[in-house]
Amino acid sequence: MAPNPLRVLWRSLPPDPVPGPDLLPDGARLTVEPDLDRALALRDEVDVLVDARPSELLDGAALGHVIFPFAGLPPALGAALRERPHLTLHNAHYSAPFVAQHALALLVAAAHRLVPHDAALRRGDWGDRRSPEPSVHLADREALLLGYGAIGRQLVPMLQGLGMRVTALRRRPEGDAAQAGVRVVGPDDLGDALARATVVVVSLPATPATEGLLGAAALARLPRGALVVNVGRGAVIDQDALYDALVDGRVGAAGLDVWWTYPEDRDHDHATLPATRPFGLLPNVVLSPHRAETTDRSERARVEDVCATLRAIAAGEARHVVDVGTGY
Repeated sequence: MAPNPLRVLWRSLPPDPVPGPDLLPDGARLTVEPDLDRALALRDEVDVLVDARPSELLDGAALGHVIFPFAGLPPALGAALRERPHLTLHNAHYSAPFVAQHALALLVAAAHRLVPHDAALRRGDWGDRRSPEPSVHLADREALLLGYGAIGRQLVPMLQGLGMRVTALRRRPEGDAAQAGVRVVGPDDLGDALARATVVVVSLPATPATEGLLGAAALARLPRGALVVNVGRGAVIDQDALYDALVDGRVGAAGLDVWWTYPEDRDHDHATLPATRPFGLLPNVVLSPHRAETTDRSERARVEDVCATLRAIAAGEARHVVDVGTGY
């Protein structure tokens, strides 16, 4: 007897393009309905919900799986899923190559002091091209990846292509199949790893274990003038400690795509500073408005990633399953 077809309700960011039968599990019934009121009428006829927000849809009679169609896990959705342990949560890793490329762009811009020189030249000011703050040549330097998941693994060949040595931090380094040339260390070795790092790239999620991981004491372990890039979550770095280190020169430059303060809604998108400290006034910071995953290929990749998870669910396989207890 053939299994019942998978019934899927897709709410968050309606897929563009809408996936056809070639991407969906055999016989799957897909409904795309971003409107919550209309979606609620379908609640008890859904096996898989694709959504980024907690709602009454999580209490559907047949619901067994929730797909968060982005990386990470929002706190509100995580809290709602912890109250419903019968649901399996999946997220999407489609953005890893895009975020890795953005991290590299932030790193190179920070290393070459592109922001202040660009601003000066727009005023017709050529400045001192042989200034006491020269660009940082990255070859034969050490890069420390705080986070060795999908983004970190995408970054490895990019950094090695610049001639860098790569060390990666993982919560459980034992048994990890590291890429060629990558040294994997655990949390107990963080201090020593920081002391050797010219570059630190953060791609960690925000969890109780990672919040404030790079505080004043950790940043003080870095060689003077080190570069910091964050494409993970703002909370992993203590903003006061980073600001002070940038002013002091302990951190030579930073490239930041994730922040500590976000607009409350779309109405505040054009009037919200990203931190309580004035990072935007520092010449050694490259600011990016959390857009690392936004590329000309992102939408198609997101749809394909979610559909791959739907096919895995239909086949009884685990894919991108999130531990709601740890947040990743």
